Amino acid sequence: MKIGLDLRMAGGGSGIDRYITELSHAILQQDHQNQYVLFFRNAPTAESYRQYNQKIVIADIAHYSLAEQAKLPKILERENLDLVHFPHFNVPLRYKKPFVVTIHDLTHTLFPGRKKSHFFHRLAYRAVFNHAVRDSKSIIAVSEATKKQILEHYLISPEKIRVVYEGFSGSYQILDKGQAFAQVAKKFGISKPFLLYVGVWRRYKNLPMLAQAFDRLAARGLDLELVLAGEPDAAYPEIAEQVANISNKNRIKAVGRVSDADLNLLYNAARIFVLPSQIEGFGLTALEAAAVGTPVVCSDIPALREIMGQGAEYFDPENLDNMAEVLENLWHNDRRLEELANLALSRSKHFSWKKAAEETINLYGSALSQSA
Repeated sequence: MKIGLDLRMAGGGSGIDRYITELSHAILQQDHQNQYVLFFRNAPTAESYRQYNQKIVIADIAHYSLAEQAKLPKILERENLDLVHFPHFNVPLRYKKPFVVTIHDLTHTLFPGRKKSHFFHRLAYRAVFNHAVRDSKSIIAVSEATKKQILEHYLISPEKIRVVYEGFSGSYQILDKGQAFAQVAKKFGISKPFLLYVGVWRRYKNLPMLAQAFDRLAARGLDLELVLAGEPDAAYPEIAEQVANISNKNRIKAVGRVSDADLNLLYNAARIFVLPSQIEGFGLTALEAAAVGTPVVCSDIPALREIMGQGAEYFDPENLDNMAEVLENLWHNDRRLEELANLALSRSKHFSWKKAAEETINLYGSALSQSA
């Protein structure tokens, strides 16, 4: 079988980038039966894939672009592929050969942001998403929560959707917590025990409310800082303004996008990892924190409940009082923090990219048999 992997979003620093990179490497390490053609936007991103001796095609075509619709189908068709895996919903409308698609969430549908606010953009999004869901041979959903959302919005057979959980990178290892704190303190100017958030600065991530909850804890005398790892989104400048509009803004450390090595240190050094999102398809950063034995506190939403189970403490992401109360009670409870760290670590062992790759490779075979 000759399979195309659309890896053009690799190297972007997002959660989808992490999914694409980790899953594709795991697939290529395990699958010695199928032939692969790998599509990248640039040669440097492709460099680490040359070890697999598979064909690499440089297709410098931006995702969500008109060129993606007009030019990418021809590039794919030239390779005479039996199947293409699109790891995101942006499947070209004109591509009619067999493909599978990964749907991470329905955020743009259920929580539309500013980037998809123009009528034309909304229309294009719906057309592309509908094509991805309806015309794919199989759909990979990263959680049962995402599968449920798809079925609630599209009249398709549940059998068409396969849930394949994500894993966590082997670069995240348990370290000596004191030494990890000493290193991040020196590098990022952190001076107190801290709450950690990792991710983009978009509206559904709920950062302003997290900042307000943190402000309440600081006002009540808790000796702590809030560390935000991840890049602000230029489309949402008001989020950075709202985060900075708290009384204890001097205790917030916005460290931007960091390397995997530094992120491993931050995960290990944090007293509590917090994910306050209003919607998630999986919640990969919570799993990464859990994998190094850091207590996780997150929103009580279906995907995070499904992934973290008993390995996290939960709050209502719409209720500031509840968020602040849960964080404050936990901050004072060393015994519960230790218990949560152990539960989180235990929960993380249920997930791996090796398992995700095995299930994805099997899905390729079943998807192609449907089109035979």
